[in-house]
Amino acid sequence: MKSRSCNHVAWVCLLAAGCATWPHDPIERALYIDLTKAVELSNDTGWVVDRVQLENNAEGAMRSVCQVEPEQRRALEVWLDSRIQKLGGSAELVYKKHDRDLGAASGILELERVRALLKFADARAADDCPFWLEAKPDFRGVQSDADRLVILAETLGYGSLVLEGSNEALGGGGGGRVLIGTGLGPAWTLAIGGEVGGSGAFVRNEMRTRTIETTFSAAVPVLLRYSRYSRLFDLEIAPAVRFDPDTDILPPGVRTSVAVGFSTMRSAAFMPYALLWLAYEYHPPDNRGPEDHSLHIGTRVGVDWDP
Repeated sequence: MKSRSCNHVAWVCLLAAGCATWPHDPIERALYIDLTKAVELSNDTGWVVDRVQLENNAEGAMRSVCQVEPEQRRALEVWLDSRIQKLGGSAELVYKKHDRDLGAASGILELERVRALLKFADARAADDCPFWLEAKPDFRGVQSDADRLVILAETLGYGSLVLEGSNEALGGGGGGRVLIGTGLGPAWTLAIGGEVGGSGAFVRNEMRTRTIETTFSAAVPVLLRYSRYSRLFDLEIAPAVRFDPDTDILPPGVRTSVAVGFSTMRSAAFMPYALLWLAYEYHPPDNRGPEDHSLHIGTRVGVDWDP
């Protein structure tokens, strides 16, 4: 129970204060983030045999390791050794010390796997690095948005609960959007773009029967994203307008949302991701009726493109 409480505190610290412990040197930090993301994704699918997982992650690891000078790879290995010792030594020792509680050793175990992946890739770099992946003095990483201009292209689909006056209705919708963003350091991305879509809801008419009411919509989302290796956390606000087929443009409203999800490894210039999305949307009174409030829950699937 104690170890779980510590993990919860650590997560709050990471999200609220950005206090993740990373190497101070920017190149070592970028390489560490890239390798940790690969390890984290492999942990999610079940890391059992080191040899198998190291070979599976070699391609992604080499794309980063090949762009870092050997001296800085060694420096990162020294930093990892130091962090492991500060946290109590090897994962096996901590595991046994805490009555074979793997959760107590999980943080150290991840560091050991990052170190193993670094050493695995470093040992093969001289023979396996392609000629076009040379060491860069300003290496910024491959797996984050740090110092990048990125394009986020997404599709979204959702179910809705719509409250209009004393009436409630169930509905749903979907759409697509494109945002342009920039990385603010290794963890944050700020983006703005355009979105179009459509929605429908089963609403009561004057005869008290349910009919489908459809609208088209457009929005200008402003997105702030926090990335912790493969984990994504989004906050968003978006002015939104709706178009009724039988009327003019309706008065604009506003939508706020949060989302959590994950990204996969960036392949070439593209990094796919998926999120679970929860939103609240408000629209003022219009010629169709009183103000309405909507709750949406759904998914967003997209790709982070580094052009």
